[in-house]
Amino acid sequence: MKWVEIINLRSSEIVPREVVDELLAGKGELDYSIDALSHLLEVKTYYQPLVETDLSIHIYWESETVNESRSPLALRIYSALKSMGLLNYSVWIERSGLKFGHRSGKSLRINHHAFSIDKSKRPNI
Repeated sequence: MKWVEIINLRSSEIVPREVVDELLAGKGELDYSIDALSHLLEVKTYYQPLVETDLSIHIYWESETVNESRSPLALRIYSALKSMGLLNYSVWIERSGLKFGHRSGKSLRINHHAFSIDKSKRPNI
């Protein structure tokens, strides 16, 4: 199953990207087992466009089970950020999704079925 750990930070000042990059660069350190790292898919950071002091770090995993407590990586990131502001931690399990084709065309793919979009029949809102 695929799941994600999300750490949101609301800080009173802008968190320098170098600090976050340095923190994430240590993801391969010895405090993680080889087995745990084999389940790690990727880590992404997001910045709020309107509130520059907000930061969200998403840690994507794929494994048989979901970690009942914070992963060592999430724990290290959480600990490093807690002095910078308010933190929120959550875990989300992927349930389902839709895959869409290129936006340049008028067709999109939903569950491997092609559908065409007739813009003339869209309701006016």
